[in-house]
Amino acid sequence: MELNKMKSDLKMNNLYFSSCSVEREYKVENGACKADLQRNITQTGEHEYDVELELEVHKPDLSVSIIAKAHFKYEAETYEMEESIVKTNTVAIMFPFIRSQVTLLTTQPGMTPIVLPPINTTRFV
Repeated sequence: MELNKMKSDLKMNNLYFSSCSVEREYKVENGACKADLQRNITQTGEHEYDVELELEVHKPDLSVSIIAKAHFKYEAETYEMEESIVKTNTVAIMFPFIRSQVTLLTTQPGMTPIVLPPINTTRFV
């Protein structure tokens, strides 16, 4: 199928990380970590949204905090699914960048990098 026929109605502009931090102990042990993701969506205009995702990853010897922000525009023939699509798809579009940032931040000497699993954004309440 022609790519133009599969074009998304939701477009992301200007993703950036407004905050990234890592705090760690001298020695970081391998092991499970707890991660919490929060979403904040603000409508800024007609069919335009600012989205902020905040991720906190914690273990006893390591803490990672990331805030990612992006602007989205929704342009479709009909707008009946707009709210649902914005809530689900903005997270689906942004989360791979956050996953990558966590791995980059935790690729340090003396520790195994954290690689977060993909998430099912339809389960994100």
